[in-house]
Amino acid sequence: MLHAAAMFVGLAVLWIASTQRVSSPQDWAIALGASLVCVLVALRFGGATSAFARAPRLLALSVARAGAVTRGALTTLRAAISADVKMSPALVRVRTRADRADDRAAFANMISATPGMVVVDSDADGLLVHVINEDAIDAADLGRLEAGVVESKR
Repeated sequence: MLHAAAMFVGLAVLWIASTQRVSSPQDWAIALGASLVCVLVALRFGGATSAFARAPRLLALSVARAGAVTRGALTTLRAAISADVKMSPALVRVRTRADRADDRAAFANMISATPGMVVVDSDADGLLVHVINEDAIDAADLGRLEAGVVESKR
């Protein structure tokens, strides 16, 4: 996905630099349109992965989780400031249904964005997650998060 986005931006800049025509909206539309056509051709012939097409859905999922992440950050901050913190840190094995490496990577990214959780290892079977409070883990929430990430490829 990053390669396709970089290719899109690079081609648009190259077009504008070579034609030196940026005075009208039509010039911008032609530059962006030509760049988009080149990226779509690259997608079709294997120059970019399907992750480029799934990026908007993953971005929407990240924005939708912003509230939960903010609440978790505030809870973690409050626990860090108070002196009577009772934590039970642990390494938790999270099995994943994702069969593709980029789905597992997106899922690991979503987990690591959650305060109090960080992915320390991943393999084909799942993820090894370090958590600050083992009792606060909600398996159903992780399942919904994974379903949102894996669903985004369809």
